[in-house]
Amino acid sequence: MSHLKYDVIYILNPTASAEEAAAVSAKVEQIVADSKGTVLKKDDWGKRRLAYLVQKQREGHYVFYHLSIDTQTVAEIMRNLRLFEHVIKYSVVKDTISHLKPKPKPVRVKTSTEGSSTHSGSNRSGSTRSTTRPAEAPVNPSPAPAAPVEPPTPTTTQA
Repeated sequence: MSHLKYDVIYILNPTASAEEAAAVSAKVEQIVADSKGTVLKKDDWGKRRLAYLVQKQREGHYVFYHLSIDTQTVAEIMRNLRLFEHVIKYSVVKDTISHLKPKPKPVRVKTSTEGSSTHSGSNRSGSTRSTTRPAEAPVNPSPAPAAPVEPPTPTTTQA
């Protein structure tokens, strides 16, 4: 089976003891080890204020895991987190972007034509307004039309 990366976060009741928190953590790690998965990262974020009441609790103890496991293991972890009475909330999310590196933004080089180009934008009311700088003199003005040139006349020399 192929192992995929998942982020697992669960929130413990703030009244849970350190031993109870360690038991939940040990169970998650045991499930991962039994399925030949790996714990890539574990963070204990500690007690934090919740955004809203969860099971009449205003605070919770957060624990975060980054795991490399298969899909059957995900189901087993979720089942066990649901059974622990000290876990008040949990979430398991498939990690799809951790392996991607941010693409560097290309360096923009201003060319001579960018400075003299004109742009116009419109606002929502429908009227247009200019978003350009004052007009500059053109770099290469078009030459005036030249007068027609007559072909040279052949000259004959007399000897």
